[in-house]
Amino acid sequence: MNKLWNIAVAVAVTAFIATNLILLYGQKSLVPKYVYAPETERMVAGHYTEKLSKEGLVIPDMVYTAYIDREATVGEWLVEEGETVTAGQPIANLDTGRMESQRSIWQSEKKALEAQERDLESSLSQLEQERRSAESGTNSSTNERLDNSGADNGSPIVDLSVDVQVDVPQGGAYAHAIAAAENQLADIRRQLTVVEAQLEQSGETLSLVSPADGTVAKVHRQGEQLAVDVYSTERTILTYAAGEEWQDIEQEDRVFIQASGLEGVIEGSVHSVSEVEAPESKWLDAYRTLDQRNVNNPLAYYEVRILPNEDISVLPFANNVNAVIYTEEAYDAVAVKSEALTDKSRDEAIVTVIDNEGYAKNVPVITPFDWKGQSIITDNLYEGDFVITGPIYDRTISPPAVILPMPLEWPSKEEWKAHDWRDYMHFILFR
Repeated sequence: MNKLWNIAVAVAVTAFIATNLILLYGQKSLVPKYVYAPETERMVAGHYTEKLSKEGLVIPDMVYTAYIDREATVGEWLVEEGETVTAGQPIANLDTGRMESQRSIWQSEKKALEAQERDLESSLSQLEQERRSAESGTNSSTNERLDNSGADNGSPIVDLSVDVQVDVPQGGAYAHAIAAAENQLADIRRQLTVVEAQLEQSGETLSLVSPADGTVAKVHRQGEQLAVDVYSTERTILTYAAGEEWQDIEQEDRVFIQASGLEGVIEGSVHSVSEVEAPESKWLDAYRTLDQRNVNNPLAYYEVRILPNEDISVLPFANNVNAVIYTEEAYDAVAVKSEALTDKSRDEAIVTVIDNEGYAKNVPVITPFDWKGQSIITDNLYEGDFVITGPIYDRTISPPAVILPMPLEWPSKEEWKAHDWRDYMHFILFR
């Protein structure tokens, strides 16, 4: 009898507990449930940036090379390195006995360069069209050699070879080919400018003339080809993205520039970021000397050109400047401790907020970058929102109403001394 009674009591107690659990934690339960969140923070909007400090060099926008046929002779050099020249200004007097021969050579070179320019423009258009129409799994192979069959042997030949075997996304492969073609096209156009300047001469004497306004950088008085390098008047700033920095710097990023000779800090923007490795040059050698950071891949240097918003002609060529590139910027954004985010994937994550009813709620947010141990939120979380930044005890409750820590404020030492024990007893007993 006692055994049956014990079994009955155990069944009754179990049923009572189970019923209460269902009533308390069931989906239709009307009993409020609370969880304790000891760490919270109210959001405040601000302007957040991620910066990259770089060494830079002042370089000319363009470098023109005025040259003559190797068999011609120079009667007199009219300029020295560092002199300022204007477009069409004679920079060397040539042997008049070879005037017609030299003019014929320049005319042939002009025709060859114009043909190469047209072919390069056509190839660029084709590459850009193929990149736009490329679909997943599509293979594309383009091989072209752009030559001028009727040109003389001294004319330059442009060789554009592009071999693309990729799956979408194949923008990187096409971008590499397009960048190479654009660089060659820019070089062809510079040569055309030089040749056209020579052909515009009139009169009985023949001179080597400057193709543009600028400064004489180098006079090649000896060697297989006699020439003069002219830096354009316009200046720009050159720096290099080393290694993974290439992933961070983008065109139109804001830049702040500072250098001895400038009045304060001037603003600029990233004009271009090369997608191919930088060729060896005096500029790259100087940058490596200025930037002492170790780079795992010695080839992973990419040209970054910065366009100042103000005139920097007060700075000489090759002058060193300090540039700060704003690689990330977020206006009216909020910052949350990175460890408070859950399910983070690329620039998406989950944040737990307390809504107007006092319940904890998971909210998907966009976080493009981190800043000083915090994740910057640019969407779906706003100023004034209440975020749980620490652990939530008993997350099994859904949706949980939140209990926050009781505010605790200790009186100052002066406030303690302002009352004696009688005042405290009075407040304890009668208030």
